[in-house]
Amino acid sequence: MLNDKNYISFLLLDSKTIVVRHLMLQVLIALITSIVFLDREAGEISFGPNYMKGWISYFVSMNIAMYINLYILTPKLMLKDRLSKYITWAFLLATVLALVVNVAHFHFCPPTGYSRSEMVFFFLMCMFSSYVAYGMLVAGTSAFVLFQVWMRDNARMTELEANTLVSELKTLRNQINPHFLFNMLNNANVLLKRDAGKASFILLKLEGLLRYQFNSVCRKMVRLDSEITFMGDFLNLEKLRRDSFEYGIEVDGDVRNVFLPPLLFITFVENAVKHNPDSESFVRLQFRLDGQGFFFVCENSKSKNPEKRDVGGIGMTNIKRRLELLYPTTHSLVVEDSEDTYKVKLHIKL
Repeated sequence: MLNDKNYISFLLLDSKTIVVRHLMLQVLIALITSIVFLDREAGEISFGPNYMKGWISYFVSMNIAMYINLYILTPKLMLKDRLSKYITWAFLLATVLALVVNVAHFHFCPPTGYSRSEMVFFFLMCMFSSYVAYGMLVAGTSAFVLFQVWMRDNARMTELEANTLVSELKTLRNQINPHFLFNMLNNANVLLKRDAGKASFILLKLEGLLRYQFNSVCRKMVRLDSEITFMGDFLNLEKLRRDSFEYGIEVDGDVRNVFLPPLLFITFVENAVKHNPDSESFVRLQFRLDGQGFFFVCENSKSKNPEKRDVGGIGMTNIKRRLELLYPTTHSLVVEDSEDTYKVKLHIKL
């Protein structure tokens, strides 16, 4: 369904509506030239044969002025920054057409009861009136062409920006693949060295995680409950690998009908796991949905002597950029880095 902006763009730019545009212009010219039917002496409208001939000459001359300006003068001179030549040719065109139409009008509908000097003055007034009419028509059609050019350029810029954003989003999202895969394979490698039976079970879980990852990354949106299950499986895999690791997932609200871009939270969770201490470590996730939007909190324990953390590295840089592109004005991301815990708070207005 077209909104007002799209309807105007469709009407003014689309090739399918070119006939409608020209019909509207013809109606406009017919209204402008209808003044010819005014019988000044009788003070009434007359459709006599001479008035009709005068109107036809006026109507045809206005069309000539409009289409010469529309398809020759404006695109070949004005839009090429040759403004002085454009003004000169437009003035010459108006002069020639004004002379032709006024001579024709005086020939078909000669005014009566005027002296020679009054006749000259009346002719000059008609010429001035014609200049005004042609000038308004030429200016109007030039403005129309410039507006069309502006709308086309604006549409191209909007499309280019949108394509650039889509391309950047795809790049950022695809960068998650090797990063996540490397971590998962590293975890599986650690488990294989400890317990082959347990490692076999872990590899099955890993298969499910990777299948979800590769399937979801091809979609624009996924259900939030699927993402929560995915992160729960990821944390469970981490718990099986480490003896002293605890995690919790709290869900508040109906998340089954919420759709978000895939793999939007896994970077935060991976980051939380990566920077956890080897003992007495935990990760807590919270998903809350209310009238103000969607809230996500990821909190993890920190080592007593942590290494200097470059807040996030490339993973966090990518996710921040994704959020900027996906929700430029409707999200907030807050990081709280205390002595014992590291917490990320994300709010998205849905």
